[in-house]
Amino acid sequence: MKLRMFDSTLKNITYLFLAGVIVLLPQEKVLAEITEENQSSEKEASVCEKINGEGSDWIDEAHTFLSIQFCEPSVWFDSFFSDERFDEEVRAGTRVRWQNNYIVTEGGVWEYTSNVRASFKLPKAKKSINLIFEGEEEETLHDVVPGNKEEVKGDLGLLYEITKSERAKFSVRVKLSPSITFRYRYRKPISDSFTTQFTQEWSRRDNADGTMSRLDFEKKIYDDFLLRQSNAVMHSESYDGKEWENSLVLYQHLSDKDALSYESSVNGVTKPDRYTKNTRFGVRYRKNFYRKWLFYEVAPAINWSRPLFKDERVAIWEILFRLEINFINI
Repeated sequence: MKLRMFDSTLKNITYLFLAGVIVLLPQEKVLAEITEENQSSEKEASVCEKINGEGSDWIDEAHTFLSIQFCEPSVWFDSFFSDERFDEEVRAGTRVRWQNNYIVTEGGVWEYTSNVRASFKLPKAKKSINLIFEGEEEETLHDVVPGNKEEVKGDLGLLYEITKSERAKFSVRVKLSPSITFRYRYRKPISDSFTTQFTQEWSRRDNADGTMSRLDFEKKIYDDFLLRQSNAVMHSESYDGKEWENSLVLYQHLSDKDALSYESSVNGVTKPDRYTKNTRFGVRYRKNFYRKWLFYEVAPAINWSRPLFKDERVAIWEILFRLEINFINI
């Protein structure tokens, strides 16, 4: 009985959430108006309607419906900015990652944060252009090197891949903040099991220029382990000196549904006082459950934090509980 009541309550909350999404996605109305004026838009809508869900339960129907809603704005933007020629074989690709984080720190203090990252591919554009919604930070290091743990606000913008090959990629991001970021990334395999990657960024935001240089080393160990070592240096006109960070992560493949990562990181500054701001050690367990687009993570860690040079270093335990929902249609 309790299980049925819980399922019914969850169902009602989900449909309320979907109703809110419909209100926040006016592009669906625009698509309807374009359909009345031009029959070719029916083909564009059908691209999204090809998305199939997994199973026939109400939760699968909700996920499929929301995936289509995320897909349709991409088609609309693409048809609005480019010509009328449309390749029916090209599918409007979308990637949306919604993370809900619950963090409990030493002393029983709970904190909740929510983070959304989205990329909408514009398949009709002659160039590789994506509509994106994301923060400014490097996603791959955000958890491993948490820094000052400030909540990263998402920002809408466009990602344009100027050049792209198997080894090198040069792109530019323009966001409404406003900000602009040029990124060059070069990946070079040294052997079958060892790879290096260099990333250089130049950005302009808040009326200040900034740069980021990063060097990664990846080593495959046997079949189930991958070791990644990352080194980054950041500089901005908005502050003196440089920020630096180093991380070492060992990933362990357990099965197709779950994995472990053993994480360590150090970050600090060079001016006005040279010191280490935080040292972190942690373990992360990630599990795909119930549906292929649902994940959860449990990540206990300990931080030796020193926000300011005058502060004393304090060891603080924390545990992260994360629920992640993915909408990926490529």
